[in-house]
Amino acid sequence: MKQNNSILKIIPNFLTLFRSLAAIVLPLIIIYGGEIGALMATPILILAGISDYFDGFYARKYNVTSNFGKILDPVADKLLVIGIILALASENMLDYYYSFIPALLIVLREILISGLRESISSYKVSLEVTLLAKWKTTIQLIACGSFLVWRSNVLFYNLDILGLISYILLWIAGIITFITGLEYIIKVTKVFIENKL
Repeated sequence: MKQNNSILKIIPNFLTLFRSLAAIVLPLIIIYGGEIGALMATPILILAGISDYFDGFYARKYNVTSNFGKILDPVADKLLVIGIILALASENMLDYYYSFIPALLIVLREILISGLRESISSYKVSLEVTLLAKWKTTIQLIACGSFLVWRSNVLFYNLDILGLISYILLWIAGIITFITGLEYIIKVTKVFIENKL
């Protein structure tokens, strides 16, 4: 039984490791692969997004959460999103006027919250991830995937409706990212005040 539990614990961690690896590989594929790279990156991004759902679901269902997973899971999500946004920006796949603000909001929020999470963890205080924050990651990944599909070749690049959808999704992701970041900052501030930290 103990051995089975050890095996079960490996599966969510394996999925998190896969997402961490994808956070490294995907930007490289996007930057150096051109239009074909953008197309190749799309299914990998989809798999990474699915793994994000299943590692948490699997860990909760079988009660096999681990400290390794708790630490690495949110980091992997942030690295994945930031890496893809920076890769898209470096390849001019994000239009400056329409996507700079939401993209910047996403990147700055993820870096800031990672710093706050690290600072508060030293006081042995943990904050639960809200449902909106979980949806935030999902919409971020969908927005990035939409840009990849749109920019993958000439046909999609000229498909204006897909471009419009991509920009709308990125703005929705940016707004939700800002809201969840603000919520997290308020929670952390309350914790510091209540505990006189």
